[in-house]
Amino acid sequence: MADVGIMGMRPAGMTWRQILDAAVLAERLGYSSITMGESWGEDALTSLAQIAAVTSRIRIGTSIVPVFARSPANLAMAALNLDRMSEGRFFLGLGTSGRLVIEDLHGEKFAKPLTRMREYIDIVRKAVRGERLDHEGEFFHTKRFQLRITPYRADLPIYIAALSPASLRMTGELADGWLPIFLAPSRMPAAVAELKAGAEAAGRSLADIRISPQVSIYVTDNKAAARDREREHIAFYVGGMGVFYHQYMHRIGFGADADRVRAAYQARDRGGAAKLVTDEMVDAMTIIGTPDECRSQMEAFFKAGVHEIRLVFNEPDREAFVNALRAVAPRAPRPAPRAPRPAPR
Repeated sequence: MADVGIMGMRPAGMTWRQILDAAVLAERLGYSSITMGESWGEDALTSLAQIAAVTSRIRIGTSIVPVFARSPANLAMAALNLDRMSEGRFFLGLGTSGRLVIEDLHGEKFAKPLTRMREYIDIVRKAVRGERLDHEGEFFHTKRFQLRITPYRADLPIYIAALSPASLRMTGELADGWLPIFLAPSRMPAAVAELKAGAEAAGRSLADIRISPQVSIYVTDNKAAARDREREHIAFYVGGMGVFYHQYMHRIGFGADADRVRAAYQARDRGGAAKLVTDEMVDAMTIIGTPDECRSQMEAFFKAGVHEIRLVFNEPDREAFVNALRAVAPRAPRPAPRAPRPAPR
C-alpha cells in the first residue's frame, strides 16, 4: 500500500491531550502524515506545532490555509518555523477558499484568486530560499526585508488545493503537490491531464507533482447509514460553499445530480438536498465498509495514480476514532518508546 495519512484530528468529545495521544499513535501505526486545515474554527498552525512537538517521524502539513487570510511574509515565517521545529517534516498546503469565507469572515475582497496564489507562492519560495522578499505584483508590493530565520531546507514542499482547470494547470506549473477534495479515482484523468499540461508548460513533468487527496472514510458494517452521513457533507459543499464544487461535479460527470442538490440547498431545504446526493456520487468519492473493504477501496486510488491518501475519519467519539485508526493502519503499532532508566547513584 502507498502512503496513507490523516486529515484532521478533531473527533467529537476528544480533549486536546487525547488528540495529541492519537497523533503519537498514528505515527506508531505507520501513517505517513497528519494535516490540519482551517475554515472558521481552530487555526492549523498552532495545532501542528504541538503535534510536531510530540512526534518525530510523521510528516505534518496544512490542508489548507487560505491565501487571503494572512500576508505571504507572515505565513512564510510560520512555515519556516514549523519546518525547523519538526526538523524538515512540514509541508505547506495552500488554497483560495471561497468568496463567503474570505469576505464574510476575513473581511477581505475575494478577487483574482489565481493571481493572488501565484504571487503568494513567489514570495514564500523566496523566503524558503533565504532570499529578500522583493516582489512587485498586482496584490503584493514587498521589498527590502529578508527573514531573520535560517531555513531548515531550501525545498520546503508547497501543495495547492485545486479543482478548476486553470488552477490545476497552475498547480502543475508551480507546486510540489496537489491536495484535491472529492476526488473520484475512476473520473480523474481529465484533472490529471490539466496538471500534466501545466507541468510541461513550465519544463516539468507530472512526476514532479505528488497527488494527495483528502478522502472521507467510514469504517463500518452499516454502509447505508454511512452514505447518509456523507450525503450531508457533499450537499453542503455543492450547495453552500460557492460555485467551485458545483462546477467540479459537472466536470466529473455528476452535473445533473449536482444541479438538483444545489437547487434544493439554495431553497434552504438542506435535508432534501442531502437526499438528492446519489449512492453513485457517494461511492465514487468516499471509502466505506469493513476494514478489508476500506483497504481495497484505497488501492483503487493508488492504482489511479494517487501517491498518498489523507483519510478523514468520521467516527462519533474517541473510542470509535482510535479503533478505526487501528483498523485501517498501514502497519501494526510499534511499541511505545521506553522511558529512560534513572542513572545509578
